[in-house]
Amino acid sequence: MKATCLWLSACIWLIGNGVLYAKSNFNFYLECPPSVTVYCYDDVSNLDKWGIAYVWENYKKKPAPPPTKVVYNTNACGIGTIIRYWEVEDPHWVIQKCSQTITVIGGTNFTSADISWPPAYTIDGCNPSTDPRVLPYPYNYPTFNKLKCAQPMYSYKDTKYTVSDGCMKILRDWKVIDWCQYKPNTYPTVGQWTYTQVIKLIVSDSTAKLICPLDTIIQSTMNCKGAYVKLDSAKAISKCGFLLSIKNNSPYSKSKGPDASGDYPLGTTEFYYTAEYGCGKEIKCKVRVTVKNKIGPVPYCLNGLIVALMPVDTNKDGTPDDGMIAVWAKDFNLGSYHPCGYKKLTFSFSADTSFKSRIFTCADLGKNEVQMWVTDSLGNQSYCKTYLEVQNNSAQIPDCKRKDSITTTITVSGLVTDDQNQNLSDVKTVLKMKSGYKIIPSLIPVIKTWYDTIVRPSGLKLYIRHTDTTYITKYDTISSQWSKELFSASNGTYKFGDLIKGQDYYLSLNKREFAYKGIDINDLIVLLKHISGSQPIVNTYKLVAADINSDGAINQIDFDLLYDVVSGAVPYESLPFHWRFVRKAFVFTNPLNPFLNNFDQAFEIPAIAKSLLNVDYMAIRVGELDGITKGVINIQLQDRNARPENSLNAFQVVNLFPNPFQDQPVNFQLELMRPATLTVSWYNVAGKLIVQNVCSFDKGLQFWEQDLKIAHASGILIYKITDGQQVKYGKLSHSE
Repeated sequence: MKATCLWLSACIWLIGNGVLYAKSNFNFYLECPPSVTVYCYDDVSNLDKWGIAYVWENYKKKPAPPPTKVVYNTNACGIGTIIRYWEVEDPHWVIQKCSQTITVIGGTNFTSADISWPPAYTIDGCNPSTDPRVLPYPYNYPTFNKLKCAQPMYSYKDTKYTVSDGCMKILRDWKVIDWCQYKPNTYPTVGQWTYTQVIKLIVSDSTAKLICPLDTIIQSTMNCKGAYVKLDSAKAISKCGFLLSIKNNSPYSKSKGPDASGDYPLGTTEFYYTAEYGCGKEIKCKVRVTVKNKIGPVPYCLNGLIVALMPVDTNKDGTPDDGMIAVWAKDFNLGSYHPCGYKKLTFSFSADTSFKSRIFTCADLGKNEVQMWVTDSLGNQSYCKTYLEVQNNSAQIPDCKRKDSITTTITVSGLVTDDQNQNLSDVKTVLKMKSGYKIIPSLIPVIKTWYDTIVRPSGLKLYIRHTDTTYITKYDTISSQWSKELFSASNGTYKFGDLIKGQDYYLSLNKREFAYKGIDINDLIVLLKHISGSQPIVNTYKLVAADINSDGAINQIDFDLLYDVVSGAVPYESLPFHWRFVRKAFVFTNPLNPFLNNFDQAFEIPAIAKSLLNVDYMAIRVGELDGITKGVINIQLQDRNARPENSLNAFQVVNLFPNPFQDQPVNFQLELMRPATLTVSWYNVAGKLIVQNVCSFDKGLQFWEQDLKIAHASGILIYKITDGQQVKYGKLSHSE
């Protein structure tokens, strides 16, 4: 029994020491791989390559189960230790343990050669972004060729240099540090590298537009050398929102910016406006400035001239039955000259420079008032009045007197009023005679021949022939047209006197203006209603006024032309007619289609026998449509010439886009000269207000979005935008 206890004690001692031998030949133990040292750049994803554990049992070796625990004691750079722990239970329930230590040491250091820096980059576009997050590879961030045994980090800082609007250079300073070796506050700094990336930012805008003033023609009336020309400033717009630099190369401009006003010489000057944007991109437009000399010559007339008639025997009976004398306009010249020194002056009896001579007969016996017109080489004219006294002296022409049938007692007169029955002044009225006379001079050579006789001592006779050529002037009389023009007085009346009885005359009227007054958006709406058929014009005179291009039809072309005139895109002077004139006695075949008749042709007066004192005319102003047609809203628009001086150019509508639009919002691009509160009103084709918006803006280039979808807008819309003093308006089309 004692021996048994001793053996149990020994068993207990052996179990407590991890070894159990049931029999003397029993063997079991756990074998771990040896500890190793590796480099940080070695792949530690599979630790088994540095060995695995084995279990020995009864002297037989077999792989042990995987490690029960792996402890990584490495830093961010991968340096430190990795310890693997194994645990195995033997057949006698004793836990066998062992471990392996893998020591990771540093390798080759991270250097600048391991960094791929972003190269220089040029960015084109409309307000492009330079954020590295939106830049393409490899221009966005530095990349690293080596990450093992290193912990590279980067940062950057931008320094911007502006060359011009839309052109910028960015110096992007990159800094990279390796946290595994970076030591701050040391010199030289260890583990830090820097690089500067150059980014060129170029604004590219295909919609950029240069708006230049129209070709300008100026008349110089005071200075023989030229005139000061005030031009509108050129403007450049871009949907990218930046301002373009504008220059001009006119040799006569006071400044070389967008305003090319200056003292220009006579003739035509061509120059260019150039708008620069981006890095040297240019938009150009050519402008012509023409200065015409409108200084007229100074006429000096003789104070009367007396001529005597030459007898004319028209029936060849030997007795003069009339008298005739040709008189030239230059015969009345007493030293006319041109203040600018022009030598070539033409003299005539009227503004028609071909009317240089006149035939006077017995019908003109006595004093006759004449005009001596002086025309320079540029067409400028002046005249003075004098008289010609026709006498019947030595010719002794029987029955030569100023006959009653041709006395100047017949007149044609009338009154010109508009459709509101207001007298209209400054209407050019022209009266032409169907036939008349014109003298055409020609030179006829006359060759004279004579002979000298020489007798030689031998008796031989020699004849020497001599010739001499002289020229005589021959005058031919041909028919010509006499005309006279005058302007209606302030009370609208006109009068032609001293007309010849029995002659045929033609009367025509015309009136042109340099600026329109009263034609505005109301007239546009009336015309639009008529074209669309929603409210046709039924007044005959208003139908005539609605034919803006005077082609005998009223259609969309007339609306577009009137819109361009009202908005200022086309000059008012370009209209074929500013006024149309219809005799009040004229009867239209169809009052709803006045264009079936040639109502404004010249009024023919055949073989006038007595005075016509009531040739009255109705003046119809082209484009003035809202005076009679009813139902049009009264959109108050101030006349452009009536604005206070301090409100001129307070703001400009640079652009309205998209136009036409569908269902998306539209945007005004505005340029304000000072802070202002603007109100925009939108009207449909019926003249109804559909939307009104108010917004305050600072000085400068501004954008104003308009959402017209809520108003169910369609067709053509008309807008009015105002700051309370200045008014701008235009149209917007809706496309389906």
